[in-house]
Amino acid sequence: MGLDGPTDEQQAATKIQAIHRGKADRAYVEDKRAVAMGGGGDQPMGSPGTGMDDMDHAQSWEERPETEMAYTQPEAVPEVPVWPSYCNPAYIMPSVISVSVRRPGGAVDTYEVSIEKAAAPTPYLGGYRHKKTGFKYHHACSQTPSGLDKRIGWNNPESKHHRDTQTYETKTRSQMTQREYGTQMKRKDLYMDDAGDNEIVARPYFSAAQLHELKRDKTLVIQCYYRGYVARKRTWAMREALYLEHLAEREAAEKSAAANEKRRQYEVERRMNPKSLTDFELLYNELEAWRQKEMAAISALNLSDTEYKERMNDLLAKQSKALQTIDRLKVDASKHGHQQRVGRMLELMSKPKLWELGNGEVQEVHTASTERAQELMELYQGLNDTRLAIDERLDVLLNTKWTAKDFDCPLTRDIVELCDREAEMLNRGRSEATLGGLRKRLSNLFLQFVETPDFNPEAARFLKTQQPETTRMMSSTM
Repeated sequence: MGLDGPTDEQQAATKIQAIHRGKADRAYVEDKRAVAMGGGGDQPMGSPGTGMDDMDHAQSWEERPETEMAYTQPEAVPEVPVWPSYCNPAYIMPSVISVSVRRPGGAVDTYEVSIEKAAAPTPYLGGYRHKKTGFKYHHACSQTPSGLDKRIGWNNPESKHHRDTQTYETKTRSQMTQREYGTQMKRKDLYMDDAGDNEIVARPYFSAAQLHELKRDKTLVIQCYYRGYVARKRTWAMREALYLEHLAEREAAEKSAAANEKRRQYEVERRMNPKSLTDFELLYNELEAWRQKEMAAISALNLSDTEYKERMNDLLAKQSKALQTIDRLKVDASKHGHQQRVGRMLELMSKPKLWELGNGEVQEVHTASTERAQELMELYQGLNDTRLAIDERLDVLLNTKWTAKDFDCPLTRDIVELCDREAEMLNRGRSEATLGGLRKRLSNLFLQFVETPDFNPEAARFLKTQQPETTRMMSSTM
């Protein structure tokens, strides 16, 4: 046999050997069947009853195929199996069967079910024949698995055992695939090139116990890592909680320190620049406590009468000086409070009116009286402003003069006279220090002018007593 394959003579010889081997196998099977049935036990092998031809009788023992030689040894003949009741081919299905159904209470109901037999013959799907017994086994099919999906189960479970499903008529269709596949094993009479084959060697057997031990080891590793993760997570949570607690404590301490510092500054400011009656009462109480403490200290020294009087005189001088300081602070606080009250009153006078519309909205409305109060407030602020230049001061005095000159009364005449006097002194070059009293008087008169309802209608809302005598005099003059 060359590399190009077997020759024609070799192929013919191979075919003849295969034919002889098949005939010998069939003869042996027929002999065994005859012995099992008890009718041909004395008939020798290779008799005409075996179905073998003369060419087979002419073959010697040495020339028989290996298959036939393997069957020469005596062996037990298998018995013919008995058909079970559920697959006995001799069984005939009746046309009517009885079905018993047991109720939940224990009662049994019997129903008659009619059977419709299929008239079409069973299709032949192939099969195989047992070499020793000679029985033939045919392939069968069922339409029930056609509705089964491995991923989601039955597509229609209620129709799984239905008659239409069990007796579904199938159709066979042929299809030409893109490539045909086949498998051929190596034989003595067939040469196969295995130069491109890959040998696969099985690995050592891995038993179930080894698999269980491997799963156990891997489970321990996973458990170890998971426990470490849980421990790290718990530790981090504790660390974060401690850090947040530390931050909260530090923030609380900072807030407390800031509050204490703010309160300390507030207490110092109350004593340095008192503004309310409570602040001055605190100063008087502290001064009295200090005086009592000093007197107790002097009395505890056991001094002579002369020294005692000197110490008491010094204490009295210090107390008098402290009282003078408190009185000066009281005057300053009174001035500051008066300025704040006046400024707040002027702002309220010039504030626009708030009218509620029909749709519920609030609208700001500037009236003639509020505009008048706005002008008077600006003039009053200009008269009290000490940072103006001479030209700006002259403009403020001129506007104040013409505003007051619209009304003829003693108050307005005094305001006009004071405005002319200050303007004349400014033109002469007098210093501002010499004009303090004049400006103070002018500011007070103009404030009285602003607080008069005849000159400022918005001032009527802030009056608590009767109109001043100046207004009545103006009315009588007019």
